[in-house]
Amino acid sequence: MVGFHRADHTSSRHRAETSPSDRSSVDECLPCLGMRRTHIPAIVIFGCVLIAGAGCNGSSGAVGQAPDGPAATTPPAATGEPNQGGTPAATKPQSTKTQQPPPPPSWPTPEDCISYNAANLTVHYEAGIYAVNDGAKTVLRVPGGPGENVGQKGLALAQRYRKHCFLGRTNTREDKNSYVFDYWRDASGMTPTIADQEDDCSGYNRSNLTVEDMGSGHGWRVKDHDHVLHVFDNESDARNGKLVLSKYSKICFLGNSGDDDPDLVSYSL
Repeated sequence: MVGFHRADHTSSRHRAETSPSDRSSVDECLPCLGMRRTHIPAIVIFGCVLIAGAGCNGSSGAVGQAPDGPAATTPPAATGEPNQGGTPAATKPQSTKTQQPPPPPSWPTPEDCISYNAANLTVHYEAGIYAVNDGAKTVLRVPGGPGENVGQKGLALAQRYRKHCFLGRTNTREDKNSYVFDYWRDASGMTPTIADQEDDCSGYNRSNLTVEDMGSGHGWRVKDHDHVLHVFDNESDARNGKLVLSKYSKICFLGNSGDDDPDLVSYSL
């Protein structure tokens, strides 16, 4: 019986030496161990204190918190500017447009023209030639006899425009004048009557024009079926002549002369 009381005395001493903080740790740890606070031996309480320090209260992270580590990053958007790493971002490829060829010229080019002031024109006759002049500049020359109205017709024609243009003016053929084609550009706004058009002009179908090599070095011609409108020194002049003639439906000639190569002036309506 003496031994029994000794052991109980020792147990009471251990319970007395347990500090309030140890008891608090025990209270917190009991739920971790699935135990209720009842009459527990001191040795168990002391072990629970050690477990509480290393287990229940030793965890520094909260429940559900992600472990420490590098944060997830979002790749930079493609803006065409270099990113923070120094590598240029992807850029959208630029679309390329196919360059279209320029449209064909609507008039002969290069042009051979005389520009003049339509309001300053006069007519002068000498030695079978009527000359229409802008001051000292000769705009056209047309053959005719004294007292004929060919000079007035030439003046009325020139007054309607501001440019007198030529194809083949520099040809070196023996019958040079026959291979010179006249056309007129830049309307002046004046519309004087050109007399005798019913005799000087002939109509044609502008949609039926063809360019033809006359062969044997005789040059080229533009015609509407069997109607030859004009002859030209070379193919280039002939195709430019067709370009001009395709804008009109009548071709006219001024001048009358018995020469084998008369210097006639052509125009179109």
